[in-house]
Amino acid sequence: MRNPIAVLLERLVMQPMWAQFRTGLESAAVPGSGGVLFLGDSITHIGRWDLMFPSIATRNFGISGERSGHLLERLGPIVSIKPHKIFILIGTNDLATKIKIEEIAANVAQLVDELVRALPDCKIYLQTVLPRANKFTARVKALNALYAEIAKQRRIELIDLFPLFDDGTGAIRKEVTNDKLHLMGPGYKIWRDAIEPLVLAA
Repeated sequence: MRNPIAVLLERLVMQPMWAQFRTGLESAAVPGSGGVLFLGDSITHIGRWDLMFPSIATRNFGISGERSGHLLERLGPIVSIKPHKIFILIGTNDLATKIKIEEIAANVAQLVDELVRALPDCKIYLQTVLPRANKFTARVKALNALYAEIAKQRRIELIDLFPLFDDGTGAIRKEVTNDKLHLMGPGYKIWRDAIEPLVLAA
């Protein structure tokens, strides 16, 4: 059973914030504008993809607090843009709840299936969840293993970010974060360098 205070906080604070972010994204989504779309939670949202990849059109569809199930609710604006590439990073907020990893993976599998069906010419990249504090390591690794299966079964590319941010114990490297979750500048540079060839490829 979830903490009632956490439930109240989500209803009073997080849900209105998600609605505001979604409304903003939907209003900014120009149908058919294409580009490279980054889809995820606050880790994606904070990233300045326009500055990291100034030579191409990027679309930041990250929303703070987003979980895997939420992504399924906002596919319309994503599909309408008709991006030619989508980079997905989602799941860390799910892991902070009691949601089973199998349910998270099922949401992501459905997300990928719907994107593939709606955007057959779009290249979709599924990225593994980043390390957090050690108490999350087992669940992060288990979820990432399921992500690898999703990518293999659907013949999309898996970008394994986890080892790039692992401090050797399964926790996130201290120099890339100040809260054991979100990335700072050095972390975004590592991420950028890892995906740059895929982002910029024709």
